[in-house]
Amino acid sequence: MIHFPMSIQPAASTLQFQQPLPARRFNASTLLVAAFVTVVAGTLYFITAARDIVVGDSPELVITAATLGVPHSPGYPLFTMLGHFFSLLPTGPLPFRVNLFSVVCDAAAVGVVFLTAFRLSWSRLAAAMAALTLAFNPLFWSWSLVAEVFPLNNLLAALLIYLLVIWHEQPERYRFLTAASFVAGLALTNHQTIILLGPAVCFLLWHHRAVLVARPQIILTCAATFLLGLLPYTYVPWASAHHPVYNWGDVSSWRDLFALITRQSYGAAHLAQAKYQGGSWLLRLAALTESIGALMGLLLVLGAIYAYRRLTWYFWFALLAFVFAGPFFTGITNFNLVRSPSGLFVLERFFLLPRVIVAPLMALGLVMIAEMVRRYAPAIPMPPLRVVSGVIVVVLAVSVFTNYRQIDQSHNHIARSYAEDLFATAEPDTILLVTGDGPALPPLYLNIIEKVRPDLTLIVAPMLPGDWYIRQLRRHHPRLKIPFDYYDGRQNNLKALVEANPDRPLAIVGPPPDNSLDQDYWPRPRGLVNLVQPKSKPLTLEQMMADNEELLNRYHRYSLRKIKWKTFEGEIMELYAVPLWRIGHEQERAGAMAEARTWYQRALAIDPNYPQARQAMARIQQSDVR
Repeated sequence: MIHFPMSIQPAASTLQFQQPLPARRFNASTLLVAAFVTVVAGTLYFITAARDIVVGDSPELVITAATLGVPHSPGYPLFTMLGHFFSLLPTGPLPFRVNLFSVVCDAAAVGVVFLTAFRLSWSRLAAAMAALTLAFNPLFWSWSLVAEVFPLNNLLAALLIYLLVIWHEQPERYRFLTAASFVAGLALTNHQTIILLGPAVCFLLWHHRAVLVARPQIILTCAATFLLGLLPYTYVPWASAHHPVYNWGDVSSWRDLFALITRQSYGAAHLAQAKYQGGSWLLRLAALTESIGALMGLLLVLGAIYAYRRLTWYFWFALLAFVFAGPFFTGITNFNLVRSPSGLFVLERFFLLPRVIVAPLMALGLVMIAEMVRRYAPAIPMPPLRVVSGVIVVVLAVSVFTNYRQIDQSHNHIARSYAEDLFATAEPDTILLVTGDGPALPPLYLNIIEKVRPDLTLIVAPMLPGDWYIRQLRRHHPRLKIPFDYYDGRQNNLKALVEANPDRPLAIVGPPPDNSLDQDYWPRPRGLVNLVQPKSKPLTLEQMMADNEELLNRYHRYSLRKIKWKTFEGEIMELYAVPLWRIGHEQERAGAMAEARTWYQRALAIDPNYPQARQAMARIQQSDVR
C-alpha cells in the first residue's frame, strides 16, 4: 500500500472526484498562494514587457484599442474594448499601456491554472510549481509582453476549464456550468480557437447527462448565458458606424458582420496566403512539441499517466482538448513553415492554448514523482514533494536567467526605428504602398496615432481587394484618386492607380501587388522603398549609389545580436538589405565583380539570411574559382 504525505493524501472518494474538496482545504491560504504565483509571474512580465510598438499585430491592436476601431477579422471586440480601458491609464506611453493588458491577462491565467491544479492534486506546492512552470515557459513568457489577443484567450480558457472542474465535482450545483457557458461566449468574441475545447466540453456534458436530462432548464439557462457572452460583438457595428480611422471590413450590415466574424477575407481554416500553404504536418507538430520544452514535457507525460490511473475523467477531458487545440489545429492551418521565413512566428502563438489546457497536469506529474521518491528513496529526511519542488525551482531559475535577454522586450524599438527611417525616406506628398503586416503596421501606427508625416497616404496592399478598403481610402484621403471601386490586379491594377495620380510620387515597400507596372515603369531603389518611375527617366548607377549611401548613413543602426530573425523583424532587416543587393546586381551586370562583391557583403552585413545576396556571393565565388 502506498502511503501519501499529508500534503498530497487524497480521501477515498478523491480518485473519481464525485465529491467537492473539503472546505478546509480551499481557504485563505490557497488564495494567498494563488495571489503569490500571479504576482511573481506578473512582476517578471511587467519588467520585460515592451514599452513601444513591436512587430506583428501589436501596432494594429494598439491603434484600434486607442481609437475604438475594428481590427482584422474576426474583429476581436472584447480585446478592443478592454484594451481601450488600459489605453486610458495615466502612466507610460500608449503602446506600453495596452501591452500591460497582456501582462495582466497572462499573469491572471497563471493564477487560475494554479487553482485548477490545486483542485486536482490537493497540493498547494505541486499546483504552484505547475503554474510557475507554465509562467516561465519561454514561449508563454514571450507572448505575455506585447499587445495581443492570445493572453486574453489564455485567461478565458483557463477560467473556463476551472469552472468546469468545479462543476464536475458537484454537477447539481449548475451555477458553475452556467458561468462556464458565459465565459465560453465571451471567449468566442475574443478568439475563435476556444471552439477547439468543444469536444472536451461535450465529453464532460455527456458524462453528466443524467443530471442534465433530469433538469433540462440547466441546458436552457446555459444556452442563454452563452448567447449573453456573445454581446461584445455588438461593439463592431457600433464602432463601424462611427467611422474610426482604422475600421476593418467597414461593417454596415448583418452580412458584413457575418463576413467579418467568419474571416471570409482570410479563409476560416488557414493562417496564410495560398503561396505559404502546404508543407508537412509532421513539421508543424514537431514545432509544437519542441516549444513545450523538456521540463514541461516530462511533467505533462507523468501527469497524464497519473490522471489516467486516478482521475480518468480529467485525463480524457484534457486529452481531447489538447488533441483538438494542438495537433488537429496545426494540421488544418496548412501553414508551410519551410516556405515562409516567419512562419513559425505566426504559428507559435497558437501553441499557447494547448499548454494552458494541459498545464494543471503538471501538478499531478509532480505528485507522481514525489510518490516515486518516497517509494524508492525513503531515507530522504525532507518531504519528497519539497525536494522535487526545490529541483523545479532551480531549473526554472536557470531557465529565466538563460532566456531573459532573448525574451526581454523592454528595450525593443526596432519597429519604431524602421517606421521613422521609412518616413525619412519618403518624399513629400508620397503615396506609400506597403506590402505585408510586418512592414505596414509600424508606420501605420506612427501615422495614425502620433500624426507623423500626415502628408503621406499610406496604402496597405493586402487590403486593396476589399471594396470596403477602397471606400475608406476615399473617405480618409480625399486627395487620393482611385479610378476603380474594386482592385483585382488585372484591369483595376497598380498602374491605373499610378496614372490617376500623376502629380504625386508613389513608392512601394516590398514586392508590388501585381505586374502591371513592368512594361512602362521601373522600381528605382531608394533606401527602404522602390520609387515608381517611368522607364523614360533612367538613373545612372553612380546616382543610384550616391542616393542610397546618403539615406543609409541617416538610418538607425541595429545590433544583429538583438534582432529576432524568425519574427517580422527579419523581414524588416531584409528591406534594409534590398537596395544594397540591387546596386550589387547592377555592378555585376556591368562586369564590376569586385564592386559587386562589396555591395553584396554590405547587404549580408545587414541581413545575413538574405537569400538573393547569399546566392549572388556564391555565384561570384564560383566565378573566382573558374
